[in-house]
Amino acid sequence: MANATTYFLMSGHTSTGRLKPIDRKALESTDNRNVLVLNLTSEDRKKLKSKQEFFKGYFDELGAKGVAFIEEETSRDKVEEEFEMAGLVYLPGGDAKTLIRNIQDKKLSPKLYCFNGVISGNSAGAYALCPNYIRIGHGPTEIIPATGTLEFHIKVHYKPEFDEELLRLSRDRRTREIIALEDESAFVWGSKIELIGNIWRFCDGKKEGNN
Repeated sequence: MANATTYFLMSGHTSTGRLKPIDRKALESTDNRNVLVLNLTSEDRKKLKSKQEFFKGYFDELGAKGVAFIEEETSRDKVEEEFEMAGLVYLPGGDAKTLIRNIQDKKLSPKLYCFNGVISGNSAGAYALCPNYIRIGHGPTEIIPATGTLEFHIKVHYKPEFDEELLRLSRDRRTREIIALEDESAFVWGSKIELIGNIWRFCDGKKEGNN
């Protein structure tokens, strides 16, 4: 089992501001309010620069003590230093395939697995923490290996139209347990489980909801 004290797994668009209460709760769960953002969800440097500026202001507003970033050019020594200082490691939304590939290229999976603070993943960031990224709704379903930090799977931006495919996947031993989140929802997993918003669980061909 991975070492983080708590995982905040979210679905939504940070730019709307509607995830702020959840992100504030994650930040308040840390021991030092230092945030480390894995700014690795795109190959477009202009877009990554914009994301860096956004998340610096975003977490400053939420009360962060410090906001640091890991990017493609971040050295191995700097990665070690930033993980050591972080209280919250944040995996943002964006392109999930790119995020997973960059995490693998920079050999960050062991860092995520061993990190003993709070880890928060939104959208693509939530997918990256799973055993596999289940890609539904963009053509044929794909099962893409991710970091395996968690033992269960997440489906973000959930809609009922995905039910048939999610039920099918939940019968597959590779993707047996899937937590589906509607936007502005979060699955908080740690010493206790907290469900925020509308969340569904697909397991062994059955669907359960918290609403």
